[in-house]
Amino acid sequence: MARFYIPVEIERRVRTTARNRCGYCLSPQRLVMARLEIEHIIPISKSGSNDESNLWLACPLCNGYKSDKTIGVDVETGETVKLFNPRTQV
Repeated sequence: MARFYIPVEIERRVRTTARNRCGYCLSPQRLVMARLEIEHIIPISKSGSNDESNLWLACPLCNGYKSDKTIGVDVETGETVKLFNPRTQV
């Protein structure tokens, strides 16, 4: 998949706001063996944008697992739910 250009200043703000931690597993950059990636919360393939509000950090493992998913099945209820949004949820 093509990598979309994210301006350096936006990337810097995302990294600072995310406190240099993966938004999903919360691993800090210093413990991840690869650079944390800028991740699209709503993937470009699902009409997401490069707006800062749609970007967060993810470790390569979490980003690869999430891929272009936006929904999942709640294992307790069996309901289809939106995936966790690290920008708006705790």
